[in-house]
Amino acid sequence: MKLSKLLERLSELTDADRSEQLKQYKQLKKTLKQLRSKQKELEQEIASETNSDHCKELEEKLNIVSTQRRKGLDLLKELRDTPGEF
Repeated sequence: MKLSKLLERLSELTDADRSEQLKQYKQLKKTLKQLRSKQKELEQEIASETNSDHCKELEEKLNIVSTQRRKGLDLLKELRDTPGEF
């Protein structure tokens, strides 16, 4: 196989990896946006809730959402710091 063919193949493979990263990046941004809106919604519910038991349940959900969102933001930062364009 000629060198040009090999280089072309290599380029296709690296571009495929890059397109997968871009796809993952976009999907992650969308999910983080949804988690942020859910987080705000839970915060509003907690502020308006009078029942302490229900308030504790909402706080647990809020804690879970916050933790997962933080993990997603860390992953997003990691993807953004990889060489290439986003």
